[in-house]
Amino acid sequence: MLKTTKVSEIMTTNLFTIEITDELRKADEIMKREQIKHVPVVEGTKYIGIITSHRILEYTLRHLYDFNEDEKDFIETRILDFDNIIEKNIHLLYPEDSIMKVIELFTKYKSDVLPVVDWDKNLLGLITTTDIFLFLNKVIQEEVA
Repeated sequence: MLKTTKVSEIMTTNLFTIEITDELRKADEIMKREQIKHVPVVEGTKYIGIITSHRILEYTLRHLYDFNEDEKDFIETRILDFDNIIEKNIHLLYPEDSIMKVIELFTKYKSDVLPVVDWDKNLLGLITTTDIFLFLNKVIQEEVA
């Protein structure tokens, strides 16, 4: 089952995304409103990277004591200006990849989210550890029944 089930069968496709030119505040607002931890950054439909709530918090805390920085400028800065806050070195998945590959990547890289793209790097969805747990729970429930 783990080798035959494809990423496309369980990935989340109803995504909240932000454009590379959006303000950092938009990413933070989406995460708080939707109670999510990751927001993919795109340029059109092309996947660029992911911003996490952890990275925003880390960045905010580092700049909390920067008295030379105007708060308004900080909040209205575009994502594009925060190259270090976008996680770009995340391994990519393709819809035809197996769930086994997802589990191997999550385990090897201690990640909890992986983007799913097509061969042109258009963002198609995300796979999270929650998606995997839901899938495994379904498999276990079917075996018990």
